[in-house]
Amino acid sequence: MQDQNNNKLNSTFLLLLRPLARLFLRFGRGYREYSELSKTAFVAVASEDYGVHGRPTNVSRIAAMTGLTRKEISRIRGRLEHGEGAIIERRTPVREVIDAWRTNEEFLDANGQPAVLPLDGPSGSFRSLIKQFAGDIPEGAMKKELQRIRAVECDDDHYTLLPDDQGGPNAEDELAAQLRAGAYPLLAAMAKNQNAVRDDDKWPQETVSRATIRKSDVRRVRKLVAVRLRAATTNIADLLDAYATLHNGENADEKLVPVSAGVFYTDGLDTKDG
Repeated sequence: MQDQNNNKLNSTFLLLLRPLARLFLRFGRGYREYSELSKTAFVAVASEDYGVHGRPTNVSRIAAMTGLTRKEISRIRGRLEHGEGAIIERRTPVREVIDAWRTNEEFLDANGQPAVLPLDGPSGSFRSLIKQFAGDIPEGAMKKELQRIRAVECDDDHYTLLPDDQGGPNAEDELAAQLRAGAYPLLAAMAKNQNAVRDDDKWPQETVSRATIRKSDVRRVRKLVAVRLRAATTNIADLLDAYATLHNGENADEKLVPVSAGVFYTDGLDTKDG
């Protein structure tokens, strides 16, 4: 029974990771980045949440909890202490190719900018770039991936490296803001509530779902829900604004705490196990 429960929870974790993987791939990031960031998060949480008498958890306990080696834990802790937890050293072959195109003299023009590369040639060509920096990834697969993330434009066997903002103005900044305002607080609330001892220590968390909406009604339901979600968030914003200004000028030295609340809508998600 325990194995069945573990498999069910793991299946749900896998569901949660699928949209995250979509976002990683959409912005040209792969498993290397995910793996390094994931290990950093595990080490940070294990260090902060499971220490004794306010001290960080020791390396051996973190190793037992996370399955990481003590050497790797020490390396990651050092990066965290220097504020470098989000810096990734080993990235995808795609990012290695793009970085080489931007920095390696062989692939720069007279002005020091990424050159327009011919397809073929012993040096300064697209094939030379791929051969040197794409590892064992074939040229055709690398070309398709660069085009998918809108990093490269190909015309008459010449390749042009495009700016990073091809996904739209400030696309990465906008996504980061959305994740910080939505997905992160929701998951943080779930994690906190699992560890809360008393009900009044829990953060409010309400969800509504129905599995019996007819497909022909979904578009209409989506529009109606959008109206009600806007109304709900407006009411909550008014409440927070009232408290934000309630004691202006009083107890100026009292700590200010950020408060977030959000609502969301989805339809057609596959939530089956496995």
